[in-house]
Parts: sequence; structure tokens; C-alpha cells
Amino acid sequence: MIIYHDDKFIEIDLLLRRGGHINRSNLASYDYVCQNFEELQKFYLRYGSSLFQHPDGFFYMSVKGGKFQTRLLPKSCVHLGIFISLKARDPEITRSSGRILINQLFQDIETSVSREILQQVYAPKRREATVDESISDEIKKALKILNDLGFIDISGSTIRPLEAINRFAELARYNNEPDNEDNLVLTIQRGVVFHNDEDSEQYEGNIDEH
Repeated sequence: MIIYHDDKFIEIDLLLRRGGHINRSNLASYDYVCQNFEELQKFYLRYGSSLFQHPDGFFYMSVKGGKFQTRLLPKSCVHLGIFISLKARDPEITRSSGRILINQLFQDIETSVSREILQQVYAPKRREATVDESISDEIKKALKILNDLGFIDISGSTIRPLEAINRFAELARYNNEPDNEDNLVLTIQRGVVFHNDEDSEQYEGNIDEH
């Protein structure tokens, strides 16, 4: 079956190559990948890349070592992704249809993360007088990237964590230091790669932004 001339394929292909995720919330794209999964796997394998379905249901592509160009997610996105993935498990969020007010998210970050850490992550090279503004700007930029890659859905003044946000939860759960057995399982089944401390400036847990 030839699917590569479909407009839906082009839309999905561009998203996957950028490091995006196909979540159940995008029903048309999700059904398309489900119906054509094996053919798409074979297609991307020719580029040295692998298309996966995560145990949580969403689809993503790993391009490490393949022909597609990749770059690591900024540290700000990883930090914010971990924060949102943990925040999403708050019972209060569940009772609010899974949505988080963006203003509330900013307040929670400011109250639960030290200013020193926030500066290191979001404004490492800024002058003291501009640190607070820079932190706010970088969080907004990180939110946009996470939205574009299918980790969250931004709607007006709220965000909704999508299934793919759980890739960041794995990083938090093991504090970036799983034992060898867990590391193998996470790498094969969940597409999460853990890095050593010297790599942590821009580690990405195999979450690529192409």
C-alpha cells in the first residue's frame, strides 16, 4: 500500500522528523499511524531511524545514528518537562480535566525551585538585573517547544500534559542514574537514554528536537 503521497503522511513525517510525538489526543494522526505502523517502520528504517510506540500509547521516532540531523533539547525544556510531568500527577490537576493554568505553573516553579537553580537552568549567562525577566522568557520559550513537539497542549491560558510527557517522568523517577538492568529496559521499551554528569548540560533522554 502506497501511503507516501497522502497529505496526512506529510504532516506526520514532518512532525516525527522534528522529534515530535503522535498522541491519542490527535485522533486522525494517531489512527493513521496505527493503521500504517509497520509500513512506516520499514520506511524510516531505510534512513537508519526507528519508529516506536511507547507503552503509554503515543508514537515517536529515534533518529540517533541515522541519516536525519538531530540536536538535543535545551536544558530548560528538559527541566520544565520533568516539572510538568510530576505536576500532572497532582490530584488537583486530574479534577480540573488535566489542565494547568500557565500562571499557576509559573507560581509553582518559583515556589518549589530555588532561584539559584532557576538561574542556572534558564538564565545562566544573564546579568543579575535581568535574571527574573530572562527566566520568565525562557520558560515561555520552553513551553512553546514542548507544545510544538507534542509533549503538552497549550490552549489559551492553560496547558494540558499529553501522554508523551511521561518520557520526562522516567528521567525524574531514576534521578538520571538507573542501574544497568533498568537502563536497558528504559532504553529499549521507552526510548529513554540516561547520560553521565558531564553530559547533563544538555541531556535529552533520547528526546530529540530535529
